[in-house]
Formats: sequence, structure tokens, C-alpha cells
Amino acid sequence: MNRLSVILVAAGATLLLSAAALHRAPPANARELHLRAEATRLRAHFDSVDQELRARDVSRLNASQRAMRTKLIAWLRDYRNAGTFPENDRFADRARPFFRDSHGTLCAMAYLVDRSGGGDIVDHIAKTRNNAFIRELIDDPALVAWLDASGLTVEEAARIQPSYNFPPPIFVTVPDEKRVSANYALLSMGVGGASLGTLGFNLFSPSRTSGTAGLTAGVAAIVAGVAHLDESGGNRRVAVANTTLGSLAAIAALHALFTTRAAHVADASKESSRRLVSNATVSPDLMVLGNEPRVGLRLHARF
Repeated sequence: MNRLSVILVAAGATLLLSAAALHRAPPANARELHLRAEATRLRAHFDSVDQELRARDVSRLNASQRAMRTKLIAWLRDYRNAGTFPENDRFADRARPFFRDSHGTLCAMAYLVDRSGGGDIVDHIAKTRNNAFIRELIDDPALVAWLDASGLTVEEAARIQPSYNFPPPIFVTVPDEKRVSANYALLSMGVGGASLGTLGFNLFSPSRTSGTAGLTAGVAAIVAGVAHLDESGGNRRVAVANTTLGSLAAIAALHALFTTRAAHVADASKESSRRLVSNATVSPDLMVLGNEPRVGLRLHARF
């Protein structure tokens, strides 16, 4: 492998490892975690309600009511699968229902009423008693008429309508600007010590072994530094130090590898020359040319 190939391989490995270190999924914030937990809870709630509605005896209903009820149960499953539910952004002390939240998201009952053509009923309740339970709305004649036509009882509608929990409070901790995280401190001690040690060997006593070890340690230190450069405080300062030390160690390692390779090639050439000289001999020789004796030299070489 020539010098350019070694440089390209080392640079490529550094870039790949650095990119892998930088590609980290952003941590979920408190609101996202709350919404995930709420979605899981609400899906489980609607699964339970779906089983209850399908198991109910509907023989007392007429054909129109049974047909509408079947549609509503299917639509409730669609609502459950879509997974877009209201958020409680008003009541921090208790769970409350929302017919329509501040983002315009409808609750399950409002969704069923709206999809069946009762958008005016949804608008009226959302404007007047948006956080009322279904049992508190039985004095609304339009909603009562809709329930009767749908084949749903007040109790079933109350089961469909869930309440929504308020997100937990977010506690903000002010970080110590000089503090270095424990895990990163240990990692830095390891890769930094290895880089510093190989740097000394490669500067004063280079060899193939120290060059290989130095390149590995240097790349590791660079990756560890790049992965924390976007942080603040002590972590960032240590990251800059890791990146700088790793770069120096990698450069010294490449220099050691090139130097030892050149020395190896030169030694091999000298050994070949010595071997060639040792196989060649010169000795005096007596020859007869034109009936006259002549003294000469005989060269004997073996390849």
C-alpha cells in the first residue's frame, strides 16, 4: 500500500467514525414522552370500549339504529388507529375531557358526531361546554337526539369519552459550566493517555507497531472529541483537547509508518547488494593466447 493509499484510508476511517459518532438521535423531551404515554393509554381505552360495544345486545334497536351503531363502532376503530388525540393544556391539577383542544383536535365522541354530519353540534358544545363530561350534556337536545339516532346510550357515550392528563412539570437543572460528565471523563482519560503515549514513541522511537497503535488511538480520540464538540462547558473544552491530541497522534503515527517503511525498503536494498557482492569473486588466472602465456583476472559470480 503506497503513502497516498494509507492517507486516504486513515482519513476515510476518521470521517466515517466521526459521522457515526455525530449521528445521534435527539433525546425526547418531557412533552413528547407524555404524549407517547397518553397515546398508549388511550389506545388501550378504545380497545376496551370497542369490545364492550360489540358485545352489547342490540336486539331492541331498529334497523336504522343498528346500521348507524355499526358505522360508529368502525369509525371509532379508525379514530383509535389514527392516534391523534386531544391534549390537556389547561387543567394542571386534574384530568379533564376536551371536546376540541386548542390545536383543533377532536375527542372520540366529537369525532363520531362530526363524521356523521353533526358538525354544528360539535361547534356548539366546544364553544359553550368544551370540558364537560357526557353525563353533564344530557340537557343538550341536539346531542340527545343524535345519541338516540345512533343507537348509543348515554352510558356508552360516556365510556367512549376519555379524560386527558396534564403533562408532568418540567424541572430544569442549570448545568455546571466547568463540569465534565463522568463517562466522558473516563473515556477521555483512556483515549487521551493512549494518544499521548503513542505520540512519544512515534516521535522518538518510531516503529510499525507504534505507528499502528498511534493511528488507532488518534482516530479514537478524534471521534471521542468530535462527538462532544456540540456540547457546552467542560465537555466541550475536553472535546477540543481530545480532537487536537488525536490529530497530533494520528499525524505522528502516519509519519512513523512511512519512515519505517522507507527504512525497511532501504535495508532490503542494502541486503540485496551485500548478497550480490558476497557471491562474486575475483582471482588471478594464467591464460595462453597465441602460444604466449598471459596473466589475467578471473571474475566468478553466482546469482
